[in-house]
Amino acid sequence: MGLEAVINGGLSFAAVLILMVLNVPIGIAMLVVGFTGFAMISGFDPAIFVLGTAPFDAVSKYTLSVLPLFVLMGNLANSSNLSRNLYDAAYAIVGHYKGGLAMSTVGACAGFGMICGSSIATAATMSQMAGPEMRRHGYSDALISGSIASGGTLGIIIPPSVILVIYAYLTEQSVQELFFAALIPGVIAVVLYMIAIRIYLLIYPSQGGYGTKMPLKERISALSKVFPIFLIFAIMMGGLYLGFFTATESAAVGVILVLIFIFFRGQLKLSLLKDALWATIKTVGSLYLIVIGASIFNYLITVTQLPFAVVDFINYLELTPLGIILVICAIYLVLGTVMDSLAMLFLTIPVFYPVIIDAGIDPVWFGIFAVIVVEFGLISPPVGMNLFVIKGVMQKTPLQTIWFGTLPFLMTDVIRLALIIAFPAICLYLPCLLYTSDAADDLLCVDLGGRRII
Repeated sequence: MGLEAVINGGLSFAAVLILMVLNVPIGIAMLVVGFTGFAMISGFDPAIFVLGTAPFDAVSKYTLSVLPLFVLMGNLANSSNLSRNLYDAAYAIVGHYKGGLAMSTVGACAGFGMICGSSIATAATMSQMAGPEMRRHGYSDALISGSIASGGTLGIIIPPSVILVIYAYLTEQSVQELFFAALIPGVIAVVLYMIAIRIYLLIYPSQGGYGTKMPLKERISALSKVFPIFLIFAIMMGGLYLGFFTATESAAVGVILVLIFIFFRGQLKLSLLKDALWATIKTVGSLYLIVIGASIFNYLITVTQLPFAVVDFINYLELTPLGIILVICAIYLVLGTVMDSLAMLFLTIPVFYPVIIDAGIDPVWFGIFAVIVVEFGLISPPVGMNLFVIKGVMQKTPLQTIWFGTLPFLMTDVIRLALIIAFPAICLYLPCLLYTSDAADDLLCVDLGGRRII
């Protein structure tokens, strides 16, 4: 059964990849392969039953109800030009330093990630705003594209994160725990990206310049405009921490607060609401199509017994938990060069999740690990989605230049990944505070590399 499972499962994955190469949407590809393969193995009648029931079962999960609200919150913020205020505030703090405009871009991406949750949306917004400003101050195309592409990845690690919600749905983990687990790694990412910019300009000093130092009064004004954004984030995360509301209720509160903020700024118009709602419908519709396709594909993966075969193979190799993590990391890094982040997550988590559970690896920690590695895929050649978003805006910039610009930031991602592997408490310390001391001890006693974290 082990060899047969590997062959059947391998053919299923190969079929999905071939369809993706042929530009078939990932959701349709997984649905077609899942239905066809399941029908060939289990029969046409069971496959029809799965096709009729799986879509409703997939999209009716309570965990997914948070998605439309977080996407709507991000679209409302984007439509009201809050991203411009975030960039101005970051510029006011560090813009006048060497490389300050690139650092401002990273900081603005982090701030936008707090209310957006989408990497592509963050990269697209900042590329149109920060790119011309940096070029005007003499920044190279490589540094411009690298800082925007890498900063865009912060949208999927800093809560609220769409991809963390997807992981929670696939593994039945707590969205609340995952959001808190992502906070410290997100802050580390921002710091490391800014350090990377400084080191890059020490090596290539001609590729970045100085911005204009703003008067103190203008700085205070710029910072005051984004204070409500951080207040909204604090209310959402504070409410989650104190147990005032769930993740879904937190998203609803976030939408209401953003609407109130836009109203007091005098920007709440019917056209803005229509644009934000329509953008949300399109985004959530495409995500739900992927969810439906993945749910049907998972029936095929389950019936092939590939996850069990992989668990047996890992047990046969007698790898330590650290060894398993390094193998999974290597697989993700290879896949990241040819697949987008959502495709990687939906295709691999059903196979990898039983492996990490069998090895005693904390699933919340693994969720953050998986998202960080998926970030590599967003900015790694040749098909990183953020790279193509930036290429669409900077059409005259060669793709090779954009690839080169991401290298320093990929190196910092390697450092961040090494840190959370060496010190898992970076991810698990904040989630442990949500529990009593006894439950927290159970959560943090994760056997990763044979060590107790606390």
